Amino acid sequence: LKEMNFGIYEGKKIEELLNNEEYFNLWNNPESGGNEQKSADMIRELLHHEGFVIVNEEHLPHAFYAEYGSGKPVIAVLGEYDALPGLSQKCQITKEPVTPGAAGHGCGHNLLGAGAVTGAIMIKRFLEQEGIPGTLRFYGCPEEELLSGKVKMAYYHMFDGCDMALSWHPMSANMIYEEGYLASASAKFYFKGKTSHAAFAPERGRSALDAVELMSVGANYLREHVVDKARIHYTTDSGRFSPNIVPDKASAWYFTRAPHISDVKDILRRLTLVAKGAAMMTETEIEYGCCDMVSEKSFADLTWKNLQEVGTPTYTEEEMEFARQLQATVDPAIKDRDQRMYEAKEKALADGVVSRNAWEKAPLTASSDSGDVSQMMPMNLFTAVCWPVGVAPHTWQSCASAGSTIGQKGAFYAAKVIAATAYDLYTQPELRKEIQDEFDAQDREPYAPMYDGE
Repeated sequence: LKEMNFGIYEGKKIEELLNNEEYFNLWNNPESGGNEQKSADMIRELLHHEGFVIVNEEHLPHAFYAEYGSGKPVIAVLGEYDALPGLSQKCQITKEPVTPGAAGHGCGHNLLGAGAVTGAIMIKRFLEQEGIPGTLRFYGCPEEELLSGKVKMAYYHMFDGCDMALSWHPMSANMIYEEGYLASASAKFYFKGKTSHAAFAPERGRSALDAVELMSVGANYLREHVVDKARIHYTTDSGRFSPNIVPDKASAWYFTRAPHISDVKDILRRLTLVAKGAAMMTETEIEYGCCDMVSEKSFADLTWKNLQEVGTPTYTEEEMEFARQLQATVDPAIKDRDQRMYEAKEKALADGVVSRNAWEKAPLTASSDSGDVSQMMPMNLFTAVCWPVGVAPHTWQSCASAGSTIGQKGAFYAAKVIAATAYDLYTQPELRKEIQDEFDAQDREPYAPMYDGE
């Protein structure tokens, strides 16, 4: 793989794809979940020029896959490109939005998408140059931050026919995961009451906001009686009524997370009971949910091997200083904890590969709809350094770093790991069989997306 000549694209070497502003300007055009028109179009155009066949899903305008080759195996590369609302941030060491209130790539999905598609182009070129049989699919996946994109794509059978999937995520360490991502569900609870003047005739009103607050109390008491590692978090909307009006409409939006989808469903059932107890006039709408991630030891072993063999990025002194100054904005206790956890003692950037089983002491307690893909087929997951140690995703610091050369180097490193892992899978059928046998031996419920088309 290291000796492979990946050729040029429009007069540019493949290393320059991540900086090609004409085709790849995701960080400067952040779009939140459900609005990723430019981002999806940029990637579709790039892959079209590379010779992929684009397959769009009519029900999901920003979801697609790009296919190259024919026959088995069919290997998927998962890409995402949605940004986070309200996290606009300049590429600098102080907090300052590009556009106040606008979206920003605080989870590094500009890098996730760019790295994944660059890896897919690398794979396409070695399939083409060496005449290796098999099919490659790059999946453009919207709405990951809403935990819904891949769930909807699964409902519309977009993953049908795939044998294995490759995935990665920007983070502050180069490492692999055998387990990760809590299962999650999203639900909105709508309360209806009766308006009235809050001072003149409060007895005539029935406050929907009171019901929301009572539900919050009940949900907070519920936290004591759920499984370990479960999460319950929410936001509220009172309809923007002024305080002198008894609000007749209010809602609460809940995310529930837990290690397994069965736990999530039970917590959601109990939350619904809390809502019904908070008000008789309650309408409840369940939206969608995503599964926990399952993986295979053999797949993780293969990915970890390639994390080491590809060679981690090297950084300039300017990049290290940028990382140190960003890291200085983080709580020192958190920085010290993360440096121990990611085996990066006194470092601003974790420039090595973390030990094989480090995921056990540094679990992924966030959620992702990628977990649903792992329920359908073998899927790996690794992370690559795109921001300093101690910096968390969904922060202005991670957004700033995601727009820097540190993030770009992490994305290109991830692309090479994806390509190297795919090369092993395409050329070693016995390895694919070992991974598939391990997947088939797992004891789990048959997969069914929680999204129902509505």
